[in-house]
Amino acid sequence: MTHASMGQFLLGAIAMGSAVAALLFVRFWRQSRDRLFLYFAASFMLEALNRALFAWNGAHSEEATLYYLVRLVAYGLILWAILEKNLVRRR
Repeated sequence: MTHASMGQFLLGAIAMGSAVAALLFVRFWRQSRDRLFLYFAASFMLEALNRALFAWNGAHSEEATLYYLVRLVAYGLILWAILEKNLVRRR
C-alpha cells in the first residue's frame, strides 16, 4: 500500500468514526433533548464530511485553508456547546 493510499484509508477511517460518534450523539439528544448533544452531533458530522471530502479529493495538501476552516467551525461548535451548557447552568 502506498503512502498516499494509506493516508486516504486513514482519512476514511476517521470519517467513519466521526460519523458513528455523530449518530451516537443524535441518539443521546433524542433521549435527553439536551442541546449539548445536538451541537456535538453537528460537530462530529461536519468533521466526518470534512475528512471524507479531503480523502475524496486525494488528500493532496493538508495546508488547504478550507479544510482547516471547516475544522475550526467544528471545534468551535464543541466549545460553544460547552460554554452554553455552563452559562445556562449558572443562571
